[in-house]
Amino acid sequence: MPLQAVNNARSWSSYFGDHRLTKKWGVHFDGQFRKDLREDWNQILIRPGVNYYVRPNLFLTQGYTFIRTDNGVTVTPEHRSWQQLQYMPKWLNVVMSHRFRLEQRWIEIPTGHRYQNRIRYFYRTELPARGKYFVGLQNEVFLGFGQNHGAAVYDQNRAYISVGRRFGPIGRLEVGYMYQNLLLRNGITREHNHIAVVSFLSSKSRVK
Repeated sequence: MPLQAVNNARSWSSYFGDHRLTKKWGVHFDGQFRKDLREDWNQILIRPGVNYYVRPNLFLTQGYTFIRTDNGVTVTPEHRSWQQLQYMPKWLNVVMSHRFRLEQRWIEIPTGHRYQNRIRYFYRTELPARGKYFVGLQNEVFLGFGQNHGAAVYDQNRAYISVGRRFGPIGRLEVGYMYQNLLLRNGITREHNHIAVVSFLSSKSRVK
């Protein structure tokens, strides 16, 4: 059966933060509000975690995610636990980030919950521009594995470009465009989501 294409226009408002509390421990938090610009659809995501710093630019995280998706007819909650490794090398003035994340997902369905596993790989680089400005480039691929991942292993890909500005030593604000290529669970419907993104990011990598 040929793939059926669906195009959506959406907006995401996001906060991301990683802050060290001691030499080895820190906290992570991100929250997002996602809305379809043409349909009665929205999604709220809350994702706290605890960071363990192996080195200043290499850390591990254990976290929890709650997601609430409202399509205008039904509301679907999802709970996740997740583990990740993040490595942030620096070359000259270019900051890079590699992130590997495992997710265990419990998605509410009419008969109870469906359990799924997923792995994600994320790469990001920030290219310095004039003064406090920068250009962000990133990509993230999602793959399902184990039972119940649906008709295909491929889940989605997110490509993103942004322009941002630094505010002080720990804060950054950026606006950008994301293209999300999403294959639905049935394996025959592919979403092409065009997303306007506004994000505030904060990070504190050193402690006194």
